Amino acid sequence: MLISALMLLPFEFEWPATIRVDWALSPVSALAVVAMFVPYGFLTHRARTSEFGRQLVVVALSAGLLALLLEAVQLFEPACSASPWHVLSAVVGSVIGGWLNLRLHGGAQTSANAHHSLLLQLPLMGLVYLLLPLMWASGAAAVGDAPRLGLTVCVGLMGASILGSIARATRAFTPDRPWWAVSAVACTWGAMGMLPAARVDWLISLGAVALITVSAAWRGRWSAPQFLERRFETPALLAASPLMVVYVIGAAVWPGQSFRTLPLISIGVPTTDAGLALVLPIIETGIAATILGYMIAEFNGRSEASFRKSSSRVLFWVSLTLLTVEMSRSVFGFEGASVIRFALSLGAATYGAGLYHLQRAHIKVVADRLNPER
Repeated sequence: MLISALMLLPFEFEWPATIRVDWALSPVSALAVVAMFVPYGFLTHRARTSEFGRQLVVVALSAGLLALLLEAVQLFEPACSASPWHVLSAVVGSVIGGWLNLRLHGGAQTSANAHHSLLLQLPLMGLVYLLLPLMWASGAAAVGDAPRLGLTVCVGLMGASILGSIARATRAFTPDRPWWAVSAVACTWGAMGMLPAARVDWLISLGAVALITVSAAWRGRWSAPQFLERRFETPALLAASPLMVVYVIGAAVWPGQSFRTLPLISIGVPTTDAGLALVLPIIETGIAATILGYMIAEFNGRSEASFRKSSSRVLFWVSLTLLTVEMSRSVFGFEGASVIRFALSLGAATYGAGLYHLQRAHIKVVADRLNPER
């Protein structure tokens, strides 16, 4: 859904008078498509179980078919033109993603990198993966409004904080880790996340990547104090939560130039003359709500309760947070609060909480396989 939204902007469709195919190569545009399809290839290869399905050729073909379909739809947008280079870029990105998954997880049970593979599957690391599409959506939503990239930077710094916390907590298990490893991971992650923002302002994007790298390196430095408890998720989330609060409230009321003495509340989601112009902000809201549900479920993860038993507590805090966000919109947001948006966000947050419980169950299975004597 996110890839489709980013590639089909600005969502203004009409029957084409002529078929427009752009054969000129745009390096920046091609690189953006490659970056979008790297996670697609990684997750697609990870989800396959059969030997045939796990072949990189199959992953590449599925990515190529998706990109070809999206390029065909772009023929119906006057502001866009289909590009065969985008299809090729999608294939390249998916192959890179599939190869990375094969490299990182292929021999997890037998290789010396098994414990490093385990670190990549921690529930807290799953939150870092979820922050990547939120950075994309936030960066794309800032087109024509460069100051809004400050919210994207908040998301990036949140990921940097979590990466630094993981590096600090796992220091004893990774004694051979080079001093530059945390910086390299954070820089790569930040660069991928800020790619859509580079179309808005490349100087801000470069500065954001540098800030993310420095922040993660400082928090995960060798001299940083160790966490007092073995379960380090709560202090890690507490350190990153203020940035999430700033982002969620900021995105809700942006640009914050409105103020009402009487709150504005509507049933549906406001639209514009373009009709679909609000698709990207709605997707951004859905991704943010998914992350919110994931975080709140992880805050309660230490109780080891099942999703059914913990859902009432999680949904209480999710509902309270989302109500605060919508009330902020009703007073400061240009479009006001929306009942339907609240309901959609609540559903997305529930989905995020379910994702956390799935990831927690998965890491237990992986840990048991790596340590059968436990």
